[in-house]
Amino acid sequence: METNMVLSLGSIFAFVGFLYTFVKDSKHHAEEMANLKARVNSLESRSEQSEHTLSQLLTSVQEIKVALAKIDTKLTLLEVEYNRDRNRH
Repeated sequence: METNMVLSLGSIFAFVGFLYTFVKDSKHHAEEMANLKARVNSLESRSEQSEHTLSQLLTSVQEIKVALAKIDTKLTLLEVEYNRDRNRH
């Protein structure tokens, strides 16, 4: 009968050990999941900021292109006018 008692106690200890390990692992995985979710949220926020900055840069580049086109047009007109005046004299 003592053998059965030892086996029963061993089984109880094994079960308690299993429960402890299970709870400890679950807690660890939950912490990892919370950390990963926080990192994903941070990355999403940074991505939105980067997209906004990129949009502003693209707008600025378009404005620069328009300004350069205007300058080019004015320089071309000035060159034509200069050559026309030079040919008159």
